[in-house]
Amino acid sequence: MVAPSLKERYINVYLPSAKIKEQWEEDAKKSGLTLSKYVFEAVEKFRTQDDQAYRYDLVKELAEAKDKMYELSSNLAEKNLLVEKLKAEVYEYRHAGFAETDPTSGTRQHDEDLIEILKRGKAVDGYSILKELGIDPRETEAVKLVNNQLESLRRFGLVEETALGWRWMR
Repeated sequence: MVAPSLKERYINVYLPSAKIKEQWEEDAKKSGLTLSKYVFEAVEKFRTQDDQAYRYDLVKELAEAKDKMYELSSNLAEKNLLVEKLKAEVYEYRHAGFAETDPTSGTRQHDEDLIEILKRGKAVDGYSILKELGIDPRETEAVKLVNNQLESLRRFGLVEETALGWRWMR
């Protein structure tokens, strides 16, 4: 019978056979432990081995995930650069009519997004305009096209350049 003070720590273990119990008792005796202590130590050893193997698997999985993330991140950065370059090229093709500032060079269509940005009513600096249009300031040809459009709109009296930037007038 178990002492009342030990009942909350007590468990019953039923082994598959009496022979296995005898083997465990013999192994415990060889180790200089009681059967209870022997079983406890064996279970704890098993539990920590399992934790270590599990941790190893997690560390390995994490390292693989980090490698994959780095690879995908690099690919994404390359693709983003390509997309930005293509956007600038598309902008250049769409607004190629503004490559020259000559107002008599035929019909040209202004960028509707540019006009919407300007029509908000407040002055907008050139960098903010480029940012909202999705144009990299290093894309000199696209920047030139935007500037030429702004100059064209200024000549028509639709915008003015102030100390704070470009402002829609009408």
